Amino acid sequence: MLKKLFHNERGSVMPMVGVALFSLLGAVGAAVDMGRVQIVQSRMQNALDSAGLAAASVVNTSDINSETNKYFYANFPSGYMGTQVKHLTVSANPYNTILALHVDGLVDLTFMKLFGLSSAYVAADSQITRANKGMELVLVMDNTGSMAQSAGGSVTKLQAAKSAGTTLLDALYGGGTTAENLWVGMVPFSQAVNIGTSNSSWLSTNSFNWGTTSWYGCVDAREASGLDVTDDPPSVAKFPQYYWPCDTNNKWYGTNTNRDNCSTSGTIKYKSGLNTTSLGPNKYCAQPITPMTASKSTVINNINSMQAVGNTHIVTGMSWAWRMLSPRWRGVWTGEMATNDLPQDYNTPLMTKVVVLMTDGDNTIDNGSRGAYWYLSNGKLGTTNSSAAVTQLNTRTTNVCTSMKAQGVVIYTIALGTQINNTSQTMLRNCASKPEFYFLSPTTSTLNTIFKQIGDSLANLRISQ
Repeated sequence: MLKKLFHNERGSVMPMVGVALFSLLGAVGAAVDMGRVQIVQSRMQNALDSAGLAAASVVNTSDINSETNKYFYANFPSGYMGTQVKHLTVSANPYNTILALHVDGLVDLTFMKLFGLSSAYVAADSQITRANKGMELVLVMDNTGSMAQSAGGSVTKLQAAKSAGTTLLDALYGGGTTAENLWVGMVPFSQAVNIGTSNSSWLSTNSFNWGTTSWYGCVDAREASGLDVTDDPPSVAKFPQYYWPCDTNNKWYGTNTNRDNCSTSGTIKYKSGLNTTSLGPNKYCAQPITPMTASKSTVINNINSMQAVGNTHIVTGMSWAWRMLSPRWRGVWTGEMATNDLPQDYNTPLMTKVVVLMTDGDNTIDNGSRGAYWYLSNGKLGTTNSSAAVTQLNTRTTNVCTSMKAQGVVIYTIALGTQINNTSQTMLRNCASKPEFYFLSPTTSTLNTIFKQIGDSLANLRISQ
């Protein structure tokens, strides 16, 4: 019987079937487990990319580790498909322009446990580069007399503004002195804007008495022709020279010993030291504008040279910011702007036009200070009533903002201090391109943070690896 059993071939295929079924089960199990690993790997990579973009967008104002963790686990829940995350790290280069991220962990296996494999290693890496989009940026900086007031912390408002402006440029330039396709200009303003003496060809003729000095560069508004809030170039209408005559608020010549009677009946004697701050026809003429340049140091040096003098005509600053960005002025500006065919057309692909306005006060006009709209009593704004004149300045500021936004210019506005009234805050809020692009900084302690937020907002992010 044993001999017959040994030679019996019935059922001999069953062992092979058993072996085949076991191999097939292993293959199916491996496929299922590896499929799960691939799903985990894909989601882990996407979550890491998203976390990197989120962290990079606030790298100057928030802790990148907490931001990375928050956004990674929002997209990759803890224990997802049996995954244990072991390491999640993020690091930035010294200039916060590149973020490197890494995550790894173990995925629990199911079927492969039958073969002694309980988990599989998964990992993902990402590198986020903060790459500046092409940008034409104009900083409109308040240089009025109130900026000399204390801002707390043993600094003036102007000192705080200088520091914050530098912070913004550091965020945009990173560690470089230039950045690809980044052009920055600046318009300091008070009661007038200084276009620079090299642009005298933009002026209408005059017969002013300049005494022992000459024109320093400030211009009046073109309100007589209704072009004070437009981007029309000098070929359409030239600009009147700013000139503060000798009067009770600015006694810079006369016929008496003190040279303070503003008399022209005899031999005129001029006071020495005619300048932009105390006496003379250029009194309260602000620092010259900085046409757009690729040089970070040029802009910073001019920011640090700002002085606080005069009344507040926000509309003049915004009007000249528009003229610096308007393609109608291409070929009018000289220097780097001419060499590089700036400003570019509106809506040029990969190029954004931006204005950042910072002011600490309300629009003002009175009879004590001669500005771009002359004295209040001259009625250059269509009224000699103080309240009505300020309303006109506010309205014209809003009109300039609306005109720029209609052309795609992005506007950020910042109100510094606690002296800005509700009407002015509303004007600045409406001037901004979005409600979240308006910032109120009651103290200078928040001003740097605001400029960092704007720098982050302007950064164009891309996944580089």
